[in-house]
Amino acid sequence: MGRYPREVRDARMKCIECNAPVVETLEGTYACVNCGSEPVQSRTDASAATPNDPTAAADD
Repeated sequence: MGRYPREVRDARMKCIECNAPVVETLEGTYACVNCGSEPVQSRTDASAATPNDPTAAADD
């Protein structure tokens, strides 16, 4: 637990910057309801590393 009580919003996904709920748009992307940022990207849009890429981080 934290040192003091903090406001908590009930949502499955939350924006990292402002702790507001994140919703899925009609286009299939995700957007924060407070600041409008897109904290979630699809895997095809994100820079996916190849298996032989030495810069890929291990899950272990």
